[in-house]
Amino acid sequence: MFFRGGGFKSCKSLLTSASHRIINSLHFGLETDIIPPMRVLLIYSNQSRELVPAPPVGLSYVASATRAAGHEVELLDLAFSRNLERDLAAAVAEYAPDVVGLSIRNIDNVILQRFESPRAALLAQIKIIRESAAGKDGKPVPLVLGGPAISILAERAIEVFGADYAVVGEGEAAFPALVSALGRGEALDGISGLCWRKDGVLTRNRTRLLPKFAHSGMEDWVAWDSYQKNGGTWSLQTKRGCPMRCSYCAYPLIEGRRSRQRAPGEVVDEIERVLRETKAQSKTSPRTFEFVDSTFNVPSSHAMAICEEIIRRKVKAKFTTMGLNPRDVPPALLPLMKRAGFNSVMITPEAGCAAMLQNYCKGFTMADVETTLERVKASGLKSMWFFMLGAPGETLETCAETIRFAQERLTGRMFLSVFFTGIRLYPDTLLARQAIERGYLQADADLAETVFYVSPEVNEQQVIDLVNAAIVKNPCIVHAAEGGASNPQKVLYRVLHALGVAPPYWRFLPEMLSFPPLHFLRSRNPAVRAGATS
Repeated sequence: MFFRGGGFKSCKSLLTSASHRIINSLHFGLETDIIPPMRVLLIYSNQSRELVPAPPVGLSYVASATRAAGHEVELLDLAFSRNLERDLAAAVAEYAPDVVGLSIRNIDNVILQRFESPRAALLAQIKIIRESAAGKDGKPVPLVLGGPAISILAERAIEVFGADYAVVGEGEAAFPALVSALGRGEALDGISGLCWRKDGVLTRNRTRLLPKFAHSGMEDWVAWDSYQKNGGTWSLQTKRGCPMRCSYCAYPLIEGRRSRQRAPGEVVDEIERVLRETKAQSKTSPRTFEFVDSTFNVPSSHAMAICEEIIRRKVKAKFTTMGLNPRDVPPALLPLMKRAGFNSVMITPEAGCAAMLQNYCKGFTMADVETTLERVKASGLKSMWFFMLGAPGETLETCAETIRFAQERLTGRMFLSVFFTGIRLYPDTLLARQAIERGYLQADADLAETVFYVSPEVNEQQVIDLVNAAIVKNPCIVHAAEGGASNPQKVLYRVLHALGVAPPYWRFLPEMLSFPPLHFLRSRNPAVRAGATS
């Protein structure tokens, strides 16, 4: 019931006619002489609900490319399974794959005071896969890990999860190449980003970025109804790679620093195709598309060209983005986004004071943040702002300055401000190196294990108390550790969906949080305390 891609017997993956394979090889840049095809099962088990359910856009790229290479592919989406382990075991046993790929999106929830990790659940899933998927020799079939978390952990992921292979970086070329090599018994040394044991020694091949990429084909793999009922937005990439050098960010480990942009017309082609095909499949098209680029508006010229193409074609949909960067917000950008159908934006200044913007290496100033604020306000778009407290150089004074910015400047029901106290350290980031240089972290520390940085110059509880005090004065401030989706929030989301309102539904949280009884309860009963909990 959770499979997509054409069903067990009539799989679209068996469409291996010469014309089909040539067309797809040109699209994905893949070899097409696959004899015989392998049965591939790709698994997505992410059930995180921190904001909205995240559909498997990355795994869809891999599924589409692997099918284009001539293999038989199924994508098992367990995002809404009510008994994940039972459904996983049944699906693996029924499909009998030759190779299994498991996508891992998150290492943890990056919230110190409400810490949650999927590791135990993932290990249980891997145990089921190992027991349920066996080859003709009775041995477990190859297990390949991919996804953002794996690109961060790299070869360490093989030890952490007990897998055979892991793919660092973009998987749509590497994974089909690995499947084909395994089927033919060929060497693995040339496969981009592959982590594996060569002669018993953990090895990591050099990662090569794809020169270009196109659409994900997610409409072929995902049953959209469940995502939409839960407030989901359709994920869409217009570019890969991030040229920014933020000290804490692991994004370049996933997609590199070089920005590779898709043509605006091609992006809008994808939007129109998704609207058309999802409606034909289930009579339910996405109400909102979310541009999930790390920085949608860097450069702003590319973002504006996409908006202009949407307007020119009169596309009937709403849009949002997780990555509006204050570095490049010209006067025309936000009005153009509003005309194109944007109903909201997420903004990531991370700090509301000049000193910490510099420490985070954000690449913009408080003047840029203020300009962005004024232009967002003038546009009428709802916005969510993200702030982090506790980086190197943070003091109680800089914390107070950032919190005061949100409290006094991000007021009213157009704004939602989210604070994180403590910053997750990721391997190979500037922040991790700074933590080692400052004696906060041992040089050989294993960052596959969760480590948070909290500046020695601040007291964690005092910082949380400052956030709680700001909530009293501005109810549209939340601490990330306050909890996942509350019961009132779930009810609100269900009502909005039933009324046909376009997501994302977080844009209605300021109204909910400003409701006097709820504001009174939050003001009198702070939900966050210092220290990690699970």
